[in-house]
Amino acid sequence: MRKSIYIPVLMMAAMLSACHSSKEKMFDKGQENLEASLDYPKQLKLIAHTEPDSAFGVNYFTRKEITGMLKVMDVVTKKLMKSTTGINDITKADAYTVNLMRRQMNAANEVQTMIFKNVPKGDWSGWKVKIDYECVDKDGIKYRAERWIFFNREGENIIKTFEIPLP
Repeated sequence: MRKSIYIPVLMMAAMLSACHSSKEKMFDKGQENLEASLDYPKQLKLIAHTEPDSAFGVNYFTRKEITGMLKVMDVVTKKLMKSTTGINDITKADAYTVNLMRRQMNAANEVQTMIFKNVPKGDWSGWKVKIDYECVDKDGIKYRAERWIFFNREGENIIKTFEIPLP
């Protein structure tokens, strides 16, 4: 009788460890993808990351996620406005500020497209992971960003990534 109780418990433990293992693999693949895109991958410092979460298309985000992105972008925009006198004088902008502007404009384009499309929540399409990191760009300037990585349903292939600069 007791043996029959142990079998379901062992099966449950095996299932949980397999699930945990596939989530770790997604994070590892996301980190590999991030490193491959950096000018100096050895300078990469991971700040934080989320656990893989369900994705419902690559342009659908929860209200909380969108609000978080917009708050971060607002802080970066205010920082840029202050350092360039309201974007009136970019001639005195240093390399860090110019690079931050470029990254912010790329992120703004991605987020605006996402918001204006107003994509409804669709069917489950796979997984998403967010990695916050710090690194050095091609000019040797330290920067911080959050990268969103979207995986297919099996969690094996990356189908889209995009970044938002962090202040």
